[in-house]
Amino acid sequence: MVNRDSLKAHLEELTRKHRALDEHITDVYRGIEVTDEVRRLKTQKLWLKDEIHRIARQLEENVNGSE
Repeated sequence: MVNRDSLKAHLEELTRKHRALDEHITDVYRGIEVTDEVRRLKTQKLWLKDEIHRIARQLEENVNGSE
């Protein structure tokens, strides 16, 4: 079984990274054409979002399963 506190800490870190990446993409994207860098950053952002949702769902299942 995965440690709930560890999952929560991981989720918080991923959320922070996702937010920072979103801000960076917004800064880079202003007034310029879409570059390979922007595409790469957006792909990273999507991966982080998927991972955030996966962990949040796992935490929710752990809470619901322990009741």
